Amino acid sequence: MKKFLFALLALAAPIAAWADGQQASITSTPSPAVSNKPLEIKIQTSDLGSDVYCYTWCHKMQGGQKAPYGWDDVNTDKFRMSRSGDAYTYSISNIKEFYGLTDDQLASLTQLGFIAKTSDGRQTADCFVEVVQAPTILYSGGEGTTSSPYIIAKSEDLQYLAHSPADWGKGVCFKLDADISASNLSSTIGTMSTPFAGNFDGNGHCITSLSLNGSTVGSATGLFGKIDGADIHDLGITGANVNGATFTGILVGYAASGTVSRCYTMGSVSGSSICVGGLVGENVAATITDCYSGAMVSNPSDYAAGGLVGKNSGTVKNTYAAGAITGYDYVGGVAGANYGAISYSLAVNETVSSANNFAARFGGNANARNNSLNNVSWNDMVNPSASWTQHGDHAASHTAADIVDVTCFNDMLKWDFNSVWEWRHDGNCNWPALRNVNGQTRPICDKLYAGFSGFVDVKENIMVSVTPNPTVSVVTVCAGEGILSCGVWTLDGARVLEAGFNGAESVELDLSQAAPGVCLLRVTTVSGNVTAFKIIKK
Repeated sequence: MKKFLFALLALAAPIAAWADGQQASITSTPSPAVSNKPLEIKIQTSDLGSDVYCYTWCHKMQGGQKAPYGWDDVNTDKFRMSRSGDAYTYSISNIKEFYGLTDDQLASLTQLGFIAKTSDGRQTADCFVEVVQAPTILYSGGEGTTSSPYIIAKSEDLQYLAHSPADWGKGVCFKLDADISASNLSSTIGTMSTPFAGNFDGNGHCITSLSLNGSTVGSATGLFGKIDGADIHDLGITGANVNGATFTGILVGYAASGTVSRCYTMGSVSGSSICVGGLVGENVAATITDCYSGAMVSNPSDYAAGGLVGKNSGTVKNTYAAGAITGYDYVGGVAGANYGAISYSLAVNETVSSANNFAARFGGNANARNNSLNNVSWNDMVNPSASWTQHGDHAASHTAADIVDVTCFNDMLKWDFNSVWEWRHDGNCNWPALRNVNGQTRPICDKLYAGFSGFVDVKENIMVSVTPNPTVSVVTVCAGEGILSCGVWTLDGARVLEAGFNGAESVELDLSQAAPGVCLLRVTTVSGNVTAFKIIKK
């Protein structure tokens, strides 16, 4: 009994002191805390200095309060809080173990108490975090940990995640286990007030039929509305139709921080206000690498529309965008507005359309805050609503022949085609795809290939093809009607060969004696149709 009384007195001492503490507010990730998940708390208060410690106790649970640590016992590195301005942060990886709870105590826990304190007696008032029990539905398996992530194997799992903000916290892990439809998804994973901070491993699968509509200014719309510290990778999204107001992207609406890698998006995305992108609406401080988007992007009434990211202040590397872009101001093939770093990336969009002053093939702005390094754009990209304006980043302009030749592509952008990317052949069309990610179809428009390697419709819808291209020696020319003649010239006008034919629909041309480089091929059919190609001679 004497020991019990001393214990009560020891607990009473800090409780009496708390009443005199300085004002403070507390937030938690996740919010509310979940009994079986890692917890991070942040206490906002006036300046307590840099040596600040976390005193904490179980405030509400069966059997009353429990303070597992003494008031002065926490003045050690184990309980030291990290500081950012006047915000002090502390993390608990396992609530049960940290507080020394039994299973019954953990099951009854509903509130935790926290105080930020110094060793010399300064402290905040008491702060409280609500606690909920772990959900009984555990997706299609897993425990949400690194070694045993929650399994997303069906549409219902994805829908459950979108309605479970308690599972959006730091350290919670998910793994996509099948190609699934998102047609029943009506809300985002993560919001501006409660961002997704976990790990989402797409595992090489794709999500189809995503359809989202957001109309609130200040909100974020995308599969992931807002991320902050999240890691999203190895994921494809196809057939998307995403519409929002501010901060709208197919994959992520607003990326405060974190990483996005080896992801692609296809479909359409539109916004009625600022920051609309094919992959990410606004990237504040995240890192985006080895991603692409072939989505159509529309933001005709406001600022910042980009094929990959609407506005970027973070880091973007080894990416490309291929969709048609329509915007009002600050419009670009890859980025609408760039105030961060974009490098080794490619704009190969069919069109970038804007009648205002800030529109360009690659990025909508070219001021000192635009850190653009070793980027490439397709030189035949057009702005159908106006001529290109004086403002904007066009990057290094290259021909289609450079873009579809893997040797030139590697020389320009130096991507990893051994383990990250692969060079795919779609008929006569070559393009970069992500290795081991499902659901990919060529995002690059036919127009890029029409001038030299696949087909054009110059007159009367007659199809003409040339294979292989690039070539070492012989190419085969095929047409939908008889071929009258073929001629090949170097770029400086020297004739390589010229031959007449008697109407055959398939002929061979021997270019083995031609010097390596780009040649021009002219094919005339019996109806007078003339088709021109560029051929790469190795």
